[in-house]
Amino acid sequence: MSGRSSCLCPLSVNSIASQLVKNGANKTSDLEPTRLINKQLSNLWKMPTPEGHSISESFRPEEFAAALRRLKPGKYLGLDSIILEFILHAESALKSWFCDFLNSCMRQLKSPKIWRRALVVAIPKQPEKPLGDAKSYRPISLLCVPFNIVERLIYARVKTIIDPLLPQEQAGFRHKRSAIDQVTLLTQDIEDSFSAKKKARAVFVDLTAAYDTVWHRGLTCKLLRLLPDRHMVHMIMGMVSNRSFTLTTGNGQRSRLRRLNNGVPQGSVLAPLLFNIYISDLPATTSRKYAYADDLAIMHADGDWLAVEGALSKDMARLDEYLQTWKLKLSTMKTMSALFHLNNKEAKM
Repeated sequence: MSGRSSCLCPLSVNSIASQLVKNGANKTSDLEPTRLINKQLSNLWKMPTPEGHSISESFRPEEFAAALRRLKPGKYLGLDSIILEFILHAESALKSWFCDFLNSCMRQLKSPKIWRRALVVAIPKQPEKPLGDAKSYRPISLLCVPFNIVERLIYARVKTIIDPLLPQEQAGFRHKRSAIDQVTLLTQDIEDSFSAKKKARAVFVDLTAAYDTVWHRGLTCKLLRLLPDRHMVHMIMGMVSNRSFTLTTGNGQRSRLRRLNNGVPQGSVLAPLLFNIYISDLPATTSRKYAYADDLAIMHADGDWLAVEGALSKDMARLDEYLQTWKLKLSTMKTMSALFHLNNKEAKM
């Protein structure tokens, strides 16, 4: 690590680790949405996998080879101390054995516990963030190499099913889509509102520790809605559940082992796809949505300011209700609003 990431951290590693655990704590006073979702989950598990829709059959040698090609050597070392180069340069017999071992994990829905244990590197988020605040650090999970290989194998099978089901406004981590596309689209819509002599307002929604707060039961529910193979859902949730971590900073200290009850690990191959699945059912809004992973903006244009404000207020109320139901946290401090118009007399609004 270089720059600020290599600066001595004034906090203890255990205080930052405690904050990471707190991020994933889903506390709510309204238990009714949780009860309803748990009931949905129970019913979804009872539905069998439709015939001909299984994607949890044994991994083929060519799939295993393709997964290895997508991994980059020389990057990091997981807590199991297995380096990628050991597998990349192994004899074909060892690779065949390892592929058989992964298939056994898939069939039995079991995997070594250490695969779900990560070394989390705490990196300062932004230069202006105070290093003395535990919330100023972004957790990057360094996962075991075998775990990454399994993720790659599952990702290749799941992505082709999931991607067509994701909403069009979601551009995050999708083929031939980028954040630039969304910025360009929003800019064009604002310019179009100018041409139509309308006033536009956008709200830029920020979620607090979005990946860390993904509710596992809620994620299971949404996976079951989109993936026809129940066995594969079991496998995925087994990989993201019951995780633990040891945290380190630039000064080389390590925290004690901590357990996580929610969230998907940043640095994981599957995490961006799983998060896209988790928010794939955002409520319909009058305002247009622009999304890139956990970054969301909504914009509405009209000739009348009151109409613009009314539409955005209703849409934000819908979004807030959705976020509370699925235990995501809206950051009221970072969620911003901006006006776009050519009416100079109203510039102070």
